[in-house]
Amino acid sequence: MPTDLRLFGIRHHGPGSAASLVAALEAFRPDVVLLECPADAEAALAMATHPELVPPVALLVYNPKQQGQASFLPFAEFSPEWQAVQWCFQNEAHVRCMDLPMALRFGMREAVADLPPSASTSPPDPLSKKEGEPAHEDDSPDKAEERKTGSPSLLERGSEGEVDAEVDPVAYIARLAGYTDSEQWWETHLEHAPGNADTFAVVLDLMTALREELHRPETEETLLREAFMRETLRATLAQGYPRVAVVCGAWHAPVLRAELFKKEDKARLKGLKKVTTETTWIPWTYERLSFSSGYGAGVLSPAWYELLFAQPRAEVLTHWMVQATRLLRGQDVEASSAHAIEGVRLAAALAAVRGLTLPGIDELQEAAVAILGGGYTEPLALVHKELVIGVKLGEVPAGLPATPLQQDLAQQQKTLRLKPEAIAKPLDLDLRQPAQLDRSHLLHRLRLLDINWGEPEEVAGKSGTFHEMWTLEWEPEMALAVIEAGRWGNTVLAAAAARATVRAAEATSLEAVSKLLEDALRADLGPAIPALVARLETIGADTRDVTHLLAALPPLAQVLRYGNVRRTDTQQVAQVVQQLVPRLCIGLPAACAGIDYDAAKLLLGRIEATHQAIRLLQNDTHEADWYAALAAAQRNAATNGLLAGTAARLLFDAQQADASATATALGLALAPAQPTSYATAWTEGFLRGSGLLLIYHRELFDLLDGWLGELNEETFREIVPLLRRAFTDFSLPERRKILEIANMDAATPAAAMEIAFDWERGTRVLPGLRELLGS
Repeated sequence: MPTDLRLFGIRHHGPGSAASLVAALEAFRPDVVLLECPADAEAALAMATHPELVPPVALLVYNPKQQGQASFLPFAEFSPEWQAVQWCFQNEAHVRCMDLPMALRFGMREAVADLPPSASTSPPDPLSKKEGEPAHEDDSPDKAEERKTGSPSLLERGSEGEVDAEVDPVAYIARLAGYTDSEQWWETHLEHAPGNADTFAVVLDLMTALREELHRPETEETLLREAFMRETLRATLAQGYPRVAVVCGAWHAPVLRAELFKKEDKARLKGLKKVTTETTWIPWTYERLSFSSGYGAGVLSPAWYELLFAQPRAEVLTHWMVQATRLLRGQDVEASSAHAIEGVRLAAALAAVRGLTLPGIDELQEAAVAILGGGYTEPLALVHKELVIGVKLGEVPAGLPATPLQQDLAQQQKTLRLKPEAIAKPLDLDLRQPAQLDRSHLLHRLRLLDINWGEPEEVAGKSGTFHEMWTLEWEPEMALAVIEAGRWGNTVLAAAAARATVRAAEATSLEAVSKLLEDALRADLGPAIPALVARLETIGADTRDVTHLLAALPPLAQVLRYGNVRRTDTQQVAQVVQQLVPRLCIGLPAACAGIDYDAAKLLLGRIEATHQAIRLLQNDTHEADWYAALAAAQRNAATNGLLAGTAARLLFDAQQADASATATALGLALAPAQPTSYATAWTEGFLRGSGLLLIYHRELFDLLDGWLGELNEETFREIVPLLRRAFTDFSLPERRKILEIANMDAATPAAAMEIAFDWERGTRVLPGLRELLGS
């Protein structure tokens, strides 16, 4: 009895294709279904029917000896392959993966990269790279740039801004139909008519005609894949199944016939290098399926596709617009039932004007902007995020094949009640609570392993010593990062400690090691601390550059501060700080001398950070040494004006210099003998950050005011832009108060006479002061 073979060319992640495929399978009732999916993923694919495996999910196929070789194979509820697997499970049909195994693709990828394209009637694999095939998206970190610049997407444009038919053959037929966007053409004509089993015959004829018309060359890898699929088809037919269904990307369907290229296929597949692979399921997100993520799957709007697949077509428009209305209401935006009704009507009208049978997501979004957003797109940002792209994160069952590190992380996530989620969520941790301190340790350890699940936020005020603010967002690629980190250890603690130790051994600067030590103590990496401190002492003993010493101190001061809160032993760090502070204090005056403005600007930030660190240590000896170093730098005539002014300000704020001494320093800096550039830089450093000292110390205000008044007009115009930098950080109330003082002096000529003030000359300063203060 001859085998009945049916080819179903689908669009990967297409809701219309998925619905039509289910209808076609119901009508055909095949005994076996061949899927365009790597053959070495077949065993794991059997888990797709597990009730706790909730899409979107992805099969992760990777080389355990070289984790950079990995491929993510994503599935959504509306993916035709996912529906095919579910149908087979429900109807007791066999499923077989027919595509080239990743074990062979990883083994021959480097060799294939150097081969020229080969001629064939088969175009390159647009539906696996350009329309989102779940079976072949190489998404490893090492391939991120290749993914962006390699195979062009379905939307890639030619030199004239149009879709390039040489890149996307579907663009050829789309142009003939009057479309500039091939994705929109496919969406309109094939995805908006779900449940029609006859669609596949039309698609097969269309793709066959396109192949004959274009005669494109294709890559060696695509030829190997098609050869393997034909070989698998021949083997399946030889087993005598009465009814065989092939579910593949539409472009492959015309050449997947058993009688084609028999000898060529065997020769092409002979002698391929093979590597070991392992496969597991991981959660995926709709955002990663979308074009907006840069992922090559080519899904325009995953959340909309899910709705198209799940809801009856007659109810989709109303359902979407009602959901959009509810979202806006939750954001306190006026949106009523009447708005939703009018939005549906407008979307239908737009579709009619454009000659469309039914409105698509573009018509719905435009209607929502007009009716719900009042013509503005900004209020609809949340609607686009949740109802067009989607924020859904899939789920995988416990007990799947996993590395020891994956298992340890999953156990800690469960114990600490930190559920991975695809949307960004804030997390406020009180480090005085043991459970929340453990959460902090876990997040810091993961960051040391380059798994940035949590991003720390700045915490201001007193609570910053025992509070941490995080933003958590789990991305699917982190699953691969966890697998890669498994080479450092079998637990998160062991892996982070080993990684930190190696990074310290590789570090060459004191700043890098001190920052690493801070991170290690925040992560409570007890096993790594001795090695980090030893490395810090080794590099510190050889460091002579004061800038490196200045950069190293602030992280160490943070370590000592957080050590008390985190209940970690910081005695070794304290010994390093004890040696570090005297050395940087001795070298500071010389480091500030003889440098230009740009170099001083770079050094300024480190001096200010070190000043805060010294005060944070609360050590009288360290503070005395530091203030003496600042005073020496301030008095040194060779010190850059910016740094000298900053030193004077820091000493004044720390009450190490009174108003009289500070006024003397300011007077000397503004003396006629000083170059104007020096005086301007000194003023900028002195006024940096706040103008309160001018408001509450009139003597300083008068000195600065007098210096400005004595400048000739040409010089004044030259330095105004420079002086504005000193006032940039002043708050608006401070600027207003300074202006009030200046105006008050101008309005009291009697007082001005008492101090021999030249009223006419003084009024000439006011316009400049107003410009200077931005008033």
